[in-house]
Amino acid sequence: MNIGKKIRQIRMHRHLTQKGLGLLVGLGEPGANRIAQYEIGYRTPKRDLLNKIAHALNVSNEMLFPEADDTLQTLLCHLLWLDQADTTLIDLIPLDKANFPPPCNSSDKGRIAIVINDTAFQDILTYWHTEKPLLAAGAITQDGYFGWKLSQHL
Repeated sequence: MNIGKKIRQIRMHRHLTQKGLGLLVGLGEPGANRIAQYEIGYRTPKRDLLNKIAHALNVSNEMLFPEADDTLQTLLCHLLWLDQADTTLIDLIPLDKANFPPPCNSSDKGRIAIVINDTAFQDILTYWHTEKPLLAAGAITQDGYFGWKLSQHL
């Protein structure tokens, strides 16, 4: 979803008019026209204005940033970068109806699995599940593991 559609959807959810949002972010009386241009994709707000719009809509900046698009490839990239920063953050556990992971040690609420119904995405997760233990066991280097991550595409 593009930035303009996100702005429109959140603005409408917050029961704001385009004029009201324009006023909140300091665009003045003609701000409605500018907000309309953003929402239809004619213009894209600069980062500082995008921050003001996020604040006015009471959402985190990341909800609107162009980098926060909604493709599976982007989701995969985010997961791989999170794992690069901390390889203990993400566990990859194959599940079937009889095999659920034990409760998380840091919480008594257990774990929740997210299922992405996309064969290519699942294939990469399955392959990732075989690569990650190799790093932990010292069978591959951090550099080799990072190279594997960089080669992943949906």
